[in-house]
Amino acid sequence: MAQPDEGFAAIVVGGSAGALEPLQRIAADLPSDFPAAIFVATHVPASSVSALPHLLARSGPLFATHAIDGAPVAPGRIIVAPPDHHLLVEDSVMRVFRGPMENNHRPSIDVLFRSAATTYMNSVCGVLLSGTLDDGVAGLLAIHEAGGKAIVQDPEDAQFPDMPRNAIRTGAVDGIYAADDIVAAMLQWLNEPKSQPQPPSIARDEREVGAPSVFTCPDCGGTLWEVDDEAVLRFRCRTGHAYSESSMLAVQSRSLETALWAAMRTLQERYDLLRRLAVRTRRAGDTRTGQRLEHQVEEVRQDLIRVNDAITGLITEAESLA
Repeated sequence: MAQPDEGFAAIVVGGSAGALEPLQRIAADLPSDFPAAIFVATHVPASSVSALPHLLARSGPLFATHAIDGAPVAPGRIIVAPPDHHLLVEDSVMRVFRGPMENNHRPSIDVLFRSAATTYMNSVCGVLLSGTLDDGVAGLLAIHEAGGKAIVQDPEDAQFPDMPRNAIRTGAVDGIYAADDIVAAMLQWLNEPKSQPQPPSIARDEREVGAPSVFTCPDCGGTLWEVDDEAVLRFRCRTGHAYSESSMLAVQSRSLETALWAAMRTLQERYDLLRRLAVRTRRAGDTRTGQRLEHQVEEVRQDLIRVNDAITGLITEAESLA
């Protein structure tokens, strides 16, 4: 485990929507002799070519690059999680891998924060920036449990305040700052006496410390193990997909919307076929069968209206969560 007397501390930063501007402010404010290692995980599309290291290097004095699996950890540089890969730190090296998504993301902020809490314990400062939902909240709680510093961007200063607000609700946040004040808070923490290090219980695998739940994994259909420690509710399946409460709701909504669109297509096809059969039957002079088919056409039309209303409601709900 890396400790203060063994060289340097670590700063881990996570963000999602609206995090680029505060990240650039942080990079601009960092001194050229910054004594800690800095790791960054943000939500980016899997197929994207991330320019974030280039943007951060241009913004301030420190070298920035994407993480390389197995590379040694060193202070005074900014290491960014590559698209579609998790980043974690262990045994003084960085690890980059395409593991199961957590909170519907790869890279996941929680993966980075948990590993930093386990490795650095009281010598890590976690910073959660602007973003939607709550990836990073459980990881920030792990940092707090380990004796590290847990800080968030002030929700009033964040373009998307959900992530910092959800972290604040856990009661485990040690500081709330505008983006312009975050580096000053980091430097102050680096010069403060550190609290007693503690292995974070929240960093342990839910499959080892939790119980099988009544829910199934939205990604693979497997059993989910559940841990409810009051501050956060977490789920993980046998293959490693992991969800917070908000990400679980979001992926369930997405799966339900997909199913409803499939139902809409099937109902529309049934509606069109019944109408065609009703017309053909009427032309053939079979009034009784034609009336029965027309009654079925109206029933399916009502079903289409109900399914369309359900889809509209799901889309509205998703927009309110975003």
